[in-house]
Amino acid sequence: YTVLMAKLSIALAPLLLASFLSLSTTFTLSNLPRHGQKYTRASSTTSLRLLDPISYARTEFVSTALVTNQIPRTAEVALQIGTTDPRAAYYVPKSLKKLICHGTFNTVEFRAKRQVEQAKERRGGMDCEVSFIDRASDEAALSKVKENSVDVVLLLQVSEDGEKHEGEGWLRGVVEESARVLRPGGRMLFVEKKEVSGSNFVKSVEGLRMDGSYKEFGPSETEGEEGDDVKPLSEVDLSKYSSFDVAFDDIDLCPSPHVAGVAILRSATEEEPEEEAPAVPAKEMTMQERMAYEKRTADADLAFQAFERGRRKGKAKGARAERRARAER
Repeated sequence: YTVLMAKLSIALAPLLLASFLSLSTTFTLSNLPRHGQKYTRASSTTSLRLLDPISYARTEFVSTALVTNQIPRTAEVALQIGTTDPRAAYYVPKSLKKLICHGTFNTVEFRAKRQVEQAKERRGGMDCEVSFIDRASDEAALSKVKENSVDVVLLLQVSEDGEKHEGEGWLRGVVEESARVLRPGGRMLFVEKKEVSGSNFVKSVEGLRMDGSYKEFGPSETEGEEGDDVKPLSEVDLSKYSSFDVAFDDIDLCPSPHVAGVAILRSATEEEPEEEAPAVPAKEMTMQERMAYEKRTADADLAFQAFERGRRKGKAKGARAERRARAER
């Protein structure tokens, strides 16, 4: 047994060494500066792949399912925050008209840009405009995106990097800017660590109030007051409501606690009642039209009766055959 294990170890050693070297190369060289770009550290997804492959596999699977199933086919514009890989380009609907890629470190890396473009070409039949946002370090996170112009915002394992490299409060700024650029009813899809910089991720998203203020909900605090559902919106205290309606769940079988969900932007304006279309008066039939209508109705009744007779005959025939077979046995 000892000799067998020693031979097996010798045989597998080159493979393990090659795998380690390829991972090390990915970790250390994938983010080297190209064409004058500044050096940036490896993304959290790369670190997760190396240090916790089970969590990486689970979060990748959930991210794929979330982007594939939770983006409405009517969506036209999607915005990915912290683009470090081409995941969004592979799984957004082909009906999408525009994909905006935003970089966590002020710029989208050359490698990520190339991968996104290649993913678009490989999918085939995806007539979607792809644009990349590069910004100065003193600009707001999404300052170059117009207000109410986006249908879906994607946050896929970037909040930890944002808080670590761009300073505490980055996530709050992204939530506020996402509420600005999203259309009412727009969605924020997220797969993130449960705790980011010591704060609960979901509570950080819910902390943006409908009146524009920001305050995370306390342990015993609930949204709204009794009777708000029958009040006009102008009389409701919007500071007691989150700007996002959040549905989420923990990712199971994930050693590193992660959460995934959908946050839908609420509208702070009164919905105007839809005008009822005027009733169209019934058209009176002529004698010929009435006779033709009655003939069609009679023909339909006859066809239905014939169908029912056929069903009864079929059942009776089947019962007789069954009795005959039973008698023969």
